[in-house]
Amino acid sequence: MIRNKPYQSKEGPLVALVTTPIGNMEDITLRAIHYLSDADVIAAEDTRNTGLLLSHLGIKPKKLVSLYAQTEAKDAVKLVQDCKKNNWKVAYCSDAGMPGISDPGALLVKCCYENDVPVTILPGPTASLSALVLSGLDSADFSFYGFLPTKEGQIKSFLTPLVKRKETLIFYESPKRVSKTLSIMAKVFGEDREVTLVRELTKLYEESIKGTLKELSQEIEEVKGECVIIVKGCSDQEEVDVEQIKKLLRKGLKEGKSASSLSKEIASELDLSKNLVYKIALELK
Repeated sequence: MIRNKPYQSKEGPLVALVTTPIGNMEDITLRAIHYLSDADVIAAEDTRNTGLLLSHLGIKPKKLVSLYAQTEAKDAVKLVQDCKKNNWKVAYCSDAGMPGISDPGALLVKCCYENDVPVTILPGPTASLSALVLSGLDSADFSFYGFLPTKEGQIKSFLTPLVKRKETLIFYESPKRVSKTLSIMAKVFGEDREVTLVRELTKLYEESIKGTLKELSQEIEEVKGECVIIVKGCSDQEEVDVEQIKKLLRKGLKEGKSASSLSKEIASELDLSKNLVYKIALELK
């Protein structure tokens, strides 16, 4: 068992994942500015992007090093060990948003636990949750899947098991592939499934486009800026195969079962609402 208490010692080492703006530079928190200003080392997914942010904030880093996805597993070990040895305050920034969410950072946290180095997160904007709130779809229950594969067959294979998921589904996509992805989604989820495309979050040209997958797949050709696709979860009505239910009802009614008990049995078997099945049974009778 490991207990991580990052604020118990002011003198000891500390690694902080610092959430940075996803577009508008003013979305940086005061706490993030203070930590970046005081950090002994700032590690970055891309030192050029983080360097521009630091310059905008008027911060001259004591030491700026690179830590990106392809080298994170190896470089995180050395960074954390050096942090522990020298009692450093280390900040880690991904290109934009929260480290570890479709960005490097998770392996760095794992390495901190393995080396008994306190680690914390400085919260801030993240594109997935910001887009979800803007989508107009259910935000109480959702699943986030990050970036989809790039090939059509792989996308279909990835999405097919999600067709009957009832929660809202969140995906990231590049502007170059978003039109193709929406078309594939229309084939997999059905053209009438509701969807919201959110792009350029917090920037001047921020836009939310809401409609059905058919509408968006036909209208969206080329857009600019990183995109978030929010797909409505499966409703009971979408999930129902009425003919299958009627077939099961007819068979059960011929066997002398009551509509009520039969509806409960079929609803349990197909993971549906009993009231929905019972309504079909009454219509059939």
